[in-house]
Amino acid sequence: MSLNKFNHVKISGLSVVVPEKEINIYDEVEYYGNDVRKVDRMKKTVGFFKRRVIEDGTTSADLAISAAENLLNGMNIDRQSIDGLVYVVQKQDYHGVVDSYYIHHKLGLKSGTFCTNISQGCAGWVWGLFLCSQLIESGAQKRILLLNADIPTLGLDLSNRNQAPLFGDAGSATLLDYSEENIPSFYGIKTFSDGYGRIIPPAGGTRLREDRRLLREDPYNKPLYEYFETNKGYKVRLFDGLLDGNAVFSFTMNEVPVNIKETLEFASLSQSDISYCCLHQANKQIVQSVAQFSGFSLDRTPFETFSKYGNNTMCSIPTVLSDLFDEKKSFDEKPYLCCGFGNGLVSATGILPLKGAFCTGVRTYKESSDHMTRDQLIEYWKKKMIETN
Repeated sequence: MSLNKFNHVKISGLSVVVPEKEINIYDEVEYYGNDVRKVDRMKKTVGFFKRRVIEDGTTSADLAISAAENLLNGMNIDRQSIDGLVYVVQKQDYHGVVDSYYIHHKLGLKSGTFCTNISQGCAGWVWGLFLCSQLIESGAQKRILLLNADIPTLGLDLSNRNQAPLFGDAGSATLLDYSEENIPSFYGIKTFSDGYGRIIPPAGGTRLREDRRLLREDPYNKPLYEYFETNKGYKVRLFDGLLDGNAVFSFTMNEVPVNIKETLEFASLSQSDISYCCLHQANKQIVQSVAQFSGFSLDRTPFETFSKYGNNTMCSIPTVLSDLFDEKKSFDEKPYLCCGFGNGLVSATGILPLKGAFCTGVRTYKESSDHMTRDQLIEYWKKKMIETN
């Protein structure tokens, strides 16, 4: 396991946005045979209740930019003072590495700003903090804006009860600064790559790619698009995400608590030294089980965030923290233990001092005034290509 300590990295601010559209599990009773009692049981055991999902036309970058604007404006940050932009994302707006540069442009950052995209999943916020902390501690950067965003609900079939009721969409922004003061933070990251295929969309990359010169019905493309039935009766395609729930649950129960305990031991801290144990909101049952196996009481391990916003993957821990801030209006003196885990498979734990950090709380995403509709974007890029080629 990679164990690291950083002494001069300060988390100065945090902002989270979620879409306005809310889906209530009781509005989907038809998928449970119109049996309200069954929905009640799912709500009690798994934590299904509400989730926030994007409207058509909203992207990961839109959510990231909105969170960044809320943070930078709320803290009155001089954008010329930012010398690093790290964008962690799963579902990108564009193929390639352009998304972080698009965001850099929209935020009006200086040309000298270090800028990059990173592909990560549910551990993406802690993983992003770890990378940014290395850059700052090394002296390469003084101030980094870390953005995370994901829209896992995009393309989900509502009838697929294995996935649809789980996920919500969100974006977050975190500002990290170099500090002359000694502010120790600790990280423990462990990779279990034998589980790389446990959470994965099999098609859509270059390994199982479609040939866009051919029709979908062509024999080369057709296997990627045609639906087939799972053992649970769900209609899926190779373009859909595979989620091996049993294997992931086993990994989470067996490996994540060990990762948490080893990071605490490395930091010479005990559970009583931690303010809150903030876990990736996979679901209520998983959060409570990991907390208990890790030695944390349930009253110090928030799980209600899942029932309000769903599993918003890499943004779930920032959402938990922002939820706590909304309730308490400040962060505690004791550090917060944050652990993200999921596709990879990976478990990433951070022990983070947050006292004095600015936080906007959880805010609703507002579409920017210059947001283009799908039709406008089509015409914009057609015009560009006509004029350029």
